[in-house]
Formats: sequence, structure tokens, C-alpha cells
Amino acid sequence: PEPCWSGQTTTRRLFGQVSERMTLTADTTLYLHYEESSPEFTMKCTVGGEALGAAAVLERFAHAYSKQTGSPLAPGGLHLRNSRGAAIACGALLPCGLSNGADLFVSVEGPPTADAAPQAAAPAP
Repeated sequence: PEPCWSGQTTTRRLFGQVSERMTLTADTTLYLHYEESSPEFTMKCTVGGEALGAAAVLERFAHAYSKQTGSPLAPGGLHLRNSRGAAIACGALLPCGLSNGADLFVSVEGPPTADAAPQAAAPAP
């Protein structure tokens, strides 16, 4: 699997500990779309200077969605997928190899359905 970042990594020694920080070579604009239910919403996200964690981007998205639409979205239940439907891990550093102008899709992790619930064992006769 290819690493989920681009640019160069800088290493610094800080208080005796080594710290790595991802530095990007150019700004990357990503478009996050929520189309699962109404109201639909799109947010432009520019990643520049340093990479952003996908979880932080989802928090920003949830805040912007709630502010714009008046409908709450809990960031803890959100997930990202690329235009091919592949999941992007919450720990990934964006732009994670995505090209400038790429579309990402936000989905909500729903409660388990009755079909997905574990079946209770039938009582013994």
C-alpha cells in the first residue's frame, strides 16, 4: 500500500525527543461532500504548509455543516471516502496522495440495523 502523504518529512529534536512533522511542497485543495441525506453540503478544504489529520478535517466539516445548515453532525461518527469509494483512515494525513481538486465524500456511521444485530440463541427444547 502506498503511504497516505506527500511532500517531505522534517525531523527535529525537541527536549531530547525526535519529532517528525509533515511539510507539504504546495497547497492542495480538496472538496468534501455530504450527500447521504438532506441538506447536502460541500466544503472546500485547502491543505497547505503542514498536512492535516483526517479526523481534524472531519471536525471542521461537522462544525461548518452545523453552522451552515443548522443540522448537527457528530464528528465522531463521520468517515471519509475517495471518489472510488475507498475509505480514508481517520489517522491519515491529508492530502495523502490526493490530487489538487480531489473530491472526498463524508459518510455517517449509522446505528446498527435490526438485520445487523446479533441473533439471540434459540432456547433449547
